[in-house]
Amino acid sequence: MATKIVGLDLGTHTVKVCELVTTFRNFELVGFGSEPVDVPPDQVPTVPQIAAAARRLLERRGVLGESLMCALPPRLATTCVLELPFDQPKKIEAVLPFQLDEVIPFDVEDVVYDYQIARRTPGGGATVLVAYVKRDTFSQFLADLAACGIDPKVVAIGPLSVYNLYDHMVPEGLDGAVAVVDLGHDHGEVTLFDRGEPTVARDLVGGGRDVTLALAEAFQVEPDQAERGKIAEGFTEPRDNDTQVMHTAEGPSRRTLISDACRQALGPLVRDLRRALVAHEVGRGNPVQRIYLTGGACLLRGLPAFLEQSLRVEVQMLDPLSVPFNRLADGGDSLRPYVSKALALSLRAFHRQHQSQLNFRKGEHAYTGDFGFMRGRMISVGVSLVMMVVLGAMVAVSRKRVLEAEFVTLQQQVVTLSQQVLGFETEDEEVLYQTIAGDGKQKTNPIPDTSALQIMAELSERIPYDVELDVDRLDVDLDRNKLQLDGRTKSGGDVERIVEAIRQTTCFKGRVNKERVEKSVDGRTKFRISAQSTCG
Repeated sequence: MATKIVGLDLGTHTVKVCELVTTFRNFELVGFGSEPVDVPPDQVPTVPQIAAAARRLLERRGVLGESLMCALPPRLATTCVLELPFDQPKKIEAVLPFQLDEVIPFDVEDVVYDYQIARRTPGGGATVLVAYVKRDTFSQFLADLAACGIDPKVVAIGPLSVYNLYDHMVPEGLDGAVAVVDLGHDHGEVTLFDRGEPTVARDLVGGGRDVTLALAEAFQVEPDQAERGKIAEGFTEPRDNDTQVMHTAEGPSRRTLISDACRQALGPLVRDLRRALVAHEVGRGNPVQRIYLTGGACLLRGLPAFLEQSLRVEVQMLDPLSVPFNRLADGGDSLRPYVSKALALSLRAFHRQHQSQLNFRKGEHAYTGDFGFMRGRMISVGVSLVMMVVLGAMVAVSRKRVLEAEFVTLQQQVVTLSQQVLGFETEDEEVLYQTIAGDGKQKTNPIPDTSALQIMAELSERIPYDVELDVDRLDVDLDRNKLQLDGRTKSGGDVERIVEAIRQTTCFKGRVNKERVEKSVDGRTKFRISAQSTCG
């Protein structure tokens, strides 16, 4: 039976979903949809506003009641890395509260946390990536979703969810570290992978909204107009000391103003990303060889080249739709920047070699939707069972009445048959059966052993097929136990074969006479054969 898994990306500009249909053996990407969050471009939406947009999208796609996988909105969760001398999950869970109590600025009872083993060392130790969120913040987040009828089965963190795409994202043979940068409207996220394992998962400062506000300030326009201008003309270009800046008589050109505004808005994000790359190289001794870009803000023209020059690292656009299970009918380039997180979250439902295990829905916040779903269906199931019992009883009563009517009809037929066979009416089927079968006391049976139709059928089977026989008359008299056959055939030899065939029948093994054999005008042989039956 096919089921549907939905990955829900709670973006601050648009909410996205990816729909995976799964069967017993495989799964397919069959749907994608998005819904804008109703806030002005210069404002940061609240969780209730994001939840309302998610509700509209899920209802429109008809997947509100399906299994949902989502991630916390930006800046709600924090991550840290711990080095432990063992890698057994039970030991890690036992010591993790004490370790966190020393490194986080909150009491460990006031946070909800989970972990992912990032790397196992040869000596049996482990590098553990821990994510935590304040307990009251997480409770309020779930309450805001529940107010819109949304109950996610998994709540992870956005940066780590891309780990579920690692097998399709990184080509085989790439030994160096890679980074995935998701640039959204309000924020950015970076995830660093070293030898196939996540080592850094954190938020970045800045996003597409900062570019919009920078353009609005540079051209002294409203944020709505600046947002439209960013989509139509926004770009950034690499620049070094030899690059000439275009000026007009009144000052810098429009192209230069747009590029400078975009570069200035992206400056904090680039600095934050550079720190993450350098810290990873210093701590792990393995520099990042490639950066994959995704997210709506990465559509800014010239952004890959700008980041490549600023960070001195190869930059490519991430193509999440290149997965072999993609069955989307359309979309292509227009969907690729938006699909990554929602697709990665939906893949969380499947066991993979590289997969995020982090889920905040544990303990008091554990997901009970499966039981709730059944509990909500118990009344419907009960009503359905009662209706099935009632319908079954109605069918049984109807069948009983039909059988009673058939019984009355059969009784009438028995009475009629008894009058014909016995000469008197009776409903006693035992009397009729003994009369028909014979009980050894009757010398004669009023029912003949063999009918005329059976005798004729046996004759047609016994007479050879190659005998050309024209029957003029065939009388079978059961009262006198006599058969008479008049006909014409090709020769006297065929007449002998017919006589021999009659002698082989069940009822005429005795006397068979050729009463007349003569030639007719047309040269055929006319004959008359009579036989005495031995059947009663």
